[in-house]
Amino acid sequence: MANNNLKVHGDVKPVFAIDTLNGSGSATTGVPVMIQGPHMDFYAIDLGADASGAMGVDQAVDAVFKCLTQLATIHFFQLDTDKLSVATYPVDAWTASDLQAAIRALGTVDGYDLSGATVANRGFKLSAS
Repeated sequence: MANNNLKVHGDVKPVFAIDTLNGSGSATTGVPVMIQGPHMDFYAIDLGADASGAMGVDQAVDAVFKCLTQLATIHFFQLDTDKLSVATYPVDAWTASDLQAAIRALGTVDGYDLSGATVANRGFKLSAS
């Protein structure tokens, strides 16, 4: 008699990962698996001051996005006053230090000073801390 409670095939690894050359997924714990999309980098960008009024065309947040998209695609983002969380792909398009230098080099954009911005590649987190 067969034991119907035993799993006979499959595992919890992704079926197919489009962000790897051979299509196989990673079973590394602590690494998010984005089944519906590519593997991503998650950056925490501290803009230094409230940027909620700097989200228009050619304003500070737009300038940061234009800078970021020179090497990567933004999958999603969240702005929480002065904290910008961004998910990008492909991975390793930017290092945190290179992105920080590029954003700081923007200087003052439409009255908003980006020269003190800090960037950390913090991985996927569900909280702002």
